[in-house]
Amino acid sequence: MEQLQVSLNYTPLADPLLAFVSRSRLDLSGTAASLLTPINYNADLFATRPQIITANYGFDGYMGIPGMNGTDAQSQAIASAYNVAWETLDPSLGAVQRAYTSAVSTDNMTAVYGVNLLQADTIPVVFSYPVLPTRVSGSDFAVTLSDGKVVTPDVAAFLPNLEFNERQTVVLAGSFGNRLRPGEAGAFYPTSLTVVNDGSPLEVLGPGGPVSAVGFSVASANSYVTGNGPKLVAAKLNHISTLGEGGPLGVGLTSQNNSGSDLYGSRAQYRLRLYTSAGFSPDGIASLLPTEFSRYFILQARDALGGLIEITQTGVPVTLGSFGTITVLGLADLSQAGAAINAGYVEDHDNYYDVILEGDQAAISRLTAVRMPSSGQYQAVYNPGGPGNDPSAPGAAPGPFTVPSADHTVTITNDLNAAAQVTLVEVDGPVLRNPWSNQLIGSRLGVAVSDTVSGQTIDAYQDPQGRRFYASFAATSSRASTLPVDQTANPAIDLINTTRLAAGTTASVQGSLSRSASFDATLEFYSVADTTGAVRDPLSGLLLQPGDPGYSVAARNPVNRLSAAGGSLQIANLEVLPFNFSLAAGQILAPMLTLHGSGETYFAFAAANGDGGAHFTSFGPNAWGIEDQRGLGDRDYDDCIVRFALVI
Repeated sequence: MEQLQVSLNYTPLADPLLAFVSRSRLDLSGTAASLLTPINYNADLFATRPQIITANYGFDGYMGIPGMNGTDAQSQAIASAYNVAWETLDPSLGAVQRAYTSAVSTDNMTAVYGVNLLQADTIPVVFSYPVLPTRVSGSDFAVTLSDGKVVTPDVAAFLPNLEFNERQTVVLAGSFGNRLRPGEAGAFYPTSLTVVNDGSPLEVLGPGGPVSAVGFSVASANSYVTGNGPKLVAAKLNHISTLGEGGPLGVGLTSQNNSGSDLYGSRAQYRLRLYTSAGFSPDGIASLLPTEFSRYFILQARDALGGLIEITQTGVPVTLGSFGTITVLGLADLSQAGAAINAGYVEDHDNYYDVILEGDQAAISRLTAVRMPSSGQYQAVYNPGGPGNDPSAPGAAPGPFTVPSADHTVTITNDLNAAAQVTLVEVDGPVLRNPWSNQLIGSRLGVAVSDTVSGQTIDAYQDPQGRRFYASFAATSSRASTLPVDQTANPAIDLINTTRLAAGTTASVQGSLSRSASFDATLEFYSVADTTGAVRDPLSGLLLQPGDPGYSVAARNPVNRLSAAGGSLQIANLEVLPFNFSLAAGQILAPMLTLHGSGETYFAFAAANGDGGAHFTSFGPNAWGIEDQRGLGDRDYDDCIVRFALVI
């Protein structure tokens, strides 16, 4: 579909990009892992800064229902027994199971996620920026519960947000709570969520490249409490484009060919993307339909005098004086074009809904807000976990169910120049990065994709390893960073730690290092017993703490020193180079820098150094700088800079 979009121009440089995206789209495995490819393609930035917008308690007990594998009376009875709602439908529609329930069977959970979950709960984590797919794992998140416990999700996945331009939301599954309200005896529920460093720090993609998400935190609202129903969190106006539409076929046919262009053809000129805190449904199971804009939404615009104009119907041009007209064509990003629109219609149930518009750009630019009244003639919405269309039917699940939306309004962001859309596709594997700035390093080859309407361009790059990548932002040079002198903060660094990995697992430690120093040196790694830096003396068998006599000798002993290929690192001045070595689960490595001239070794623990100085400092998650002069010299900490991630 992309090559049929007349506003898009592709040069021959785009051929590897199109081939890579096409291969990903043709993945028929049907697994959540098929979405973890390095593709963020024309993705939206929904705020001016990276953050978690919401991470609310989604629903209780719907993920993993044993034996619920059909649409017959037996599956309905199983659903009721596990307290999940079931839709009353005409059997002659031949609807699939998702039209009957928003719960997922244990068999489907195992097939898609590769884990065995029983009645798990969910939390959709709604980021303002797209998330880099290759870093996503349940261990990236810490969920604090109302009883004070902190739990790690069993699953973190993009599903159902599977399209290449939709990877701003990560859905977690695990044991997070129950349906009792706060204050009721036995109630427990999530109260907050934080992104933590699991060894492969989660990243989001900003307008200038990757940004660490470690430390992002947000309170979690309870979807069983009145007033906490799903809501719009952003609304963003762009020219229509097919860039980034679609995703791997195996995990969701409803997400294929469902764009505004697919549904409304050449009349579709503009896309107003609505970003939500959770999936929307009129009852928690049924789908929104392409024809139902007027059932849920009101668009607001301002005339020349600042007066409020409300747009409430589809197919009716609304005139804004000399600015021209706006016509709502309908909704998109639901199900495939041509799908029968009836009670058995199943949309993709993700966190995105597109209002498709045609009209004069001057008038379109006057749009200011979207309102969801959620009462009266306007239908409220539920997230999955709502009551269904017949909660009082004999044998129905007892509930309670998630609560409906309330009246709310969200401001529209005008992005007709595509300044808040971003692309990064790494077609040849991880690109070399500057370890200080975390920016991608590459030489620009030229324009690969351009949009003649919005002015957006995607350039082709090649990094020093010969790896091709595509980005909407500029890459940086391969010259090492030179930092200001007299840096005073010396936070402890993140050690290379595989103790969280399952026994028998081997991780690849991948990263980059740079040097801005006149002294030649070698960076090596040695085994420590814990994060305090204790090292076992091979001669005595005793644990030595940094500062104890013999610590330096024990650390450098071949028994403790990492001997893996790639574990001894040297580079020329002002260079940036990649590194990669393997490390088994259950180990902690600390770094040491040995100067070639003096033979002096500096450790990450000040007490172990001959001058007692802090020669290592943290530059963020898994990133450190090293000062190589005795007495700390000029304290610029750029003599060697390292950044790494654990890749399983």
